[in-house]
Amino acid sequence: MSVPCETSVKTVAPAIRAVLAKKLLDEHDLKQEEAAEFLGISQAAISKYISKVRGKALDLDEVDEIQIWAEKVATELVSGKMSRPQLVSALCQACKLIRNKGLICPLCWQRDSALKECSHCMT
Repeated sequence: MSVPCETSVKTVAPAIRAVLAKKLLDEHDLKQEEAAEFLGISQAAISKYISKVRGKALDLDEVDEIQIWAEKVATELVSGKMSRPQLVSALCQACKLIRNKGLICPLCWQRDSALKECSHCMT
């Protein structure tokens, strides 16, 4: 049996980091090394997010709430207004938003078809 948190760790978290990495590079003109430092990950991980080697299982490019969230978080990181613990809280907030919208449901169903009747994330 697969639980939503397992799906989130494997798909949602990388997709969120990919959106945030893209914002930092494209809209704040950071280098991969700088973005990696802000996110507490390696430059190689940033490269994989940007090239869609990682974080591709869930496409968040058209999810307006996540794009708005990512811009706010990126701006706060770059301006020094967000600490690492605050970033962790912000990442959890984004994950909850994605789960509440039911965006990971199809991924959970792929892992366990018995979950098609599950509404855990949307409660």
